[in-house]
Amino acid sequence: MVLIFQKYKLPFESDDFLGDIPSNRIGIDLGQTLTKITYCFEKQLFMYIHPTENKSAYLKDFLTQNHLDGKKINITGGKGYNFQKALDEKFDFSLFGEFEANVKGIEFLYRMKKHKAIPSCLITTIGTGTSMILKKDHYEHIGGTALGGGFFMALIKILYNIESFNDAILLAAKGNRFNVDLKVADIYSPEDTRVNALFRQFTAASLGKIGAPFKSTDYEKEDLLNSLICLIGENIGTIAIERANLHDINDLVFCGGFLNYNKPMQKILSQICLFNKKKAIFLEHSIFAGALGMLLV
Repeated sequence: MVLIFQKYKLPFESDDFLGDIPSNRIGIDLGQTLTKITYCFEKQLFMYIHPTENKSAYLKDFLTQNHLDGKKINITGGKGYNFQKALDEKFDFSLFGEFEANVKGIEFLYRMKKHKAIPSCLITTIGTGTSMILKKDHYEHIGGTALGGGFFMALIKILYNIESFNDAILLAAKGNRFNVDLKVADIYSPEDTRVNALFRQFTAASLGKIGAPFKSTDYEKEDLLNSLICLIGENIGTIAIERANLHDINDLVFCGGFLNYNKPMQKILSQICLFNKKKAIFLEHSIFAGALGMLLV
């Protein structure tokens, strides 16, 4: 069986990073929705992504077809336990916690981009659900929320029978959520100086414009998809800000599969951080943070 994995390659700008990654190691992050695989070969970092399947055959076939079955395999993610039980004895593997994996992966990506160590921060991983990790001189899981990609994909399946995340994000990017959402500026008069310009752009009520006189022809599918993304983003962002304030943190790293190519989500998170005088950080390829972390343990 020929497997179709989405493939990325990341060349190393400096040999300094090569010393961090053993060439005989593979990092795998088996999430509820997506499987991420990373390894280093000829001074390039190879990264693959594929929908997580219930049977382990797709993973074993990938390793065999890419001549990787002789390497040391480090596995993380919620589905990791079931898969490591199903792997043959010929595979040399170890199982690790996802929080440790995500922190190590984010540290690596930040250092590659900024050429310095990551500061104390809150790492918010938005995948099927959302987790939040406090990173200072140690790391600690300090909460999260059930909101995330799982909620979004389930709701748009019910509403519009959309099953493709990429299609949904492309549609949402074309939408205007304020055709359906009630924002602060819709309530306060333009002359009212009690609220500033930035706060006026925030949501007073998600879908708040949909009332009795409202018709389905008054908005497009794209508007509702955009609204759903921003509803998720505003709630996650608000929780993240509260956690950051509680621990005196100014830098908030947002990562995970739900952010992949998701411009509306990144925009709303950036706005929330700006309003609260925090710094929002988005790192390229952060969807692979867990798998990258497995290369570094």
